[in-house]
Amino acid sequence: MRLNKGDKMKKSILIGVSIVTVLGILLIAVALGFADTKTRFNAFSSAEANNTSAQVEDTTNLEAQENSFRIQAIQQAQSNVSFKIIEPKYIPSGYKFEIARGTKFTGVMNDIDTALFSYKNVDEQLELKEIIVVKTKDKTQSSDIPKDTREIVDINGIEGRFSEENGIKFLGWKIGNISLSITSWKSEGQNRTSGSLSKEEMIMIAGSVREKTPEEAIAEAQSEVSFKIIQPAYIPAGYRMNTAKTSGAKFRGAFSELEQASIFYIKGDELFMKNEYLTLSEQLVTKDDTDASTSNITWKFVDINGVQGRFLEENDGTKSLSWKMGNLNFRISSYAYKETYSENESYFTGTSLSKEEMIKMARSVK
Repeated sequence: MRLNKGDKMKKSILIGVSIVTVLGILLIAVALGFADTKTRFNAFSSAEANNTSAQVEDTTNLEAQENSFRIQAIQQAQSNVSFKIIEPKYIPSGYKFEIARGTKFTGVMNDIDTALFSYKNVDEQLELKEIIVVKTKDKTQSSDIPKDTREIVDINGIEGRFSEENGIKFLGWKIGNISLSITSWKSEGQNRTSGSLSKEEMIMIAGSVREKTPEEAIAEAQSEVSFKIIQPAYIPAGYRMNTAKTSGAKFRGAFSELEQASIFYIKGDELFMKNEYLTLSEQLVTKDDTDASTSNITWKFVDINGVQGRFLEENDGTKSLSWKMGNLNFRISSYAYKETYSENESYFTGTSLSKEEMIKMARSVK
């Protein structure tokens, strides 16, 4: 069949459009990297690396937020009781910190302070209670107290008592004048049934409820950082290491990467709000893209073993002293918590610790 002139023109146009379309698709494919396996792989690898980096940063920040929430909750609980709360150092895998609470109870016979730690693993619950009888109004006791038939277990050389009733596991013991207990159960609707946590795991938790020694606290912090933690040889009178808070940590953010070890010291009675705090932070910065301008800060410059140190006292009375030694940044902070909070006040207040004492402590860090 012969094509007329109009049909030939239409066919030529269609062929031309087809060729242009195919070329266009090929050009787009090349531009997107589909024509080059290596280009495509590199693009995907870069995207995957960026995604992994973002996930690591998100995980690190989430852990930091969770840790900050836990510390704040414990501090708030501590402010409501008259004894030193001891946080467990061991919690079984899968359990996440839920809440810490401190309460005071004034009864007819007794005044009781209670601290509660709560942890959750999906539908399983774990509670640790620390109770102290602050005041007993009537010391008379009934002589017909039933015999304790619970199983006797050993907790760091102390006699503990374990029992299980209706699936709920209970472990009780004492440290000095503080009564402690761990309760474990599984929630099924409104009912409590037996959870998977074993008696042995509960004993391990109980055994971890003790104050760390200074050596244990430093060793724990040291395991989290790559630099050598240097302790001060001089500590101002009245202060002791607060081993529960001494820590080491790594932080990786968008603009900075650093490792930090913090040694906390405490002075005063066991009432949280009446304590004074002294903190030595040792920091290694591996990346810093932040704006560190301090032109508006009125530092007082002091000598720390031949290195220029900077001392600052804030309007609220808190004091800080910072200096460098090699590639490490050091900072000493002195502060106390206010007993009452208000919207326009700082959570912290100053202490009687002098600048001279802080300088003496800094010079002992060698």
